[in-house]
Amino acid sequence: MKLLKSASISSFSGINFVLNELERAGVGTLLNCHLPALPAQCQYTWKELLYSFWSIFFCGGDCAEDLSIHLRDNFKGNPFVKVPSPDRILERMKSLSVPTRIFSTPRGHATHQFSINTSLNRLNLKLIRKLSKIKRGDVVLDYDNPFI
Repeated sequence: MKLLKSASISSFSGINFVLNELERAGVGTLLNCHLPALPAQCQYTWKELLYSFWSIFFCGGDCAEDLSIHLRDNFKGNPFVKVPSPDRILERMKSLSVPTRIFSTPRGHATHQFSINTSLNRLNLKLIRKLSKIKRGDVVLDYDNPFI
């Protein structure tokens, strides 16, 4: 990526290198193809929604509101992504949720709640394969489950 002297260069321009690598790896296409179809009137693609959300954390933010507070103005004219509002991103993410299932232990009285989203689990594995050099047999997908 070549940087030219321009008024549009900001302290957040480094994110373009990350977004360029994601595009080169085909992540945007994978997101748009694998996630559910969005309504025809939707102004943003899954790629734009998730690239914007990930940019919050890549640029040092820690919540969705940082998008409108710190990043939105700096992303105007970005060649990789149109930036939606934090509310739009959170609404679309919520649409991906699935109902919680309750499981009981065979012994004792403990119950556990899991939200098992097979579609997102498959997407996660596809993203891991696309972004890394990990061979299929070398991967163990683990998660932490805190007891409350």
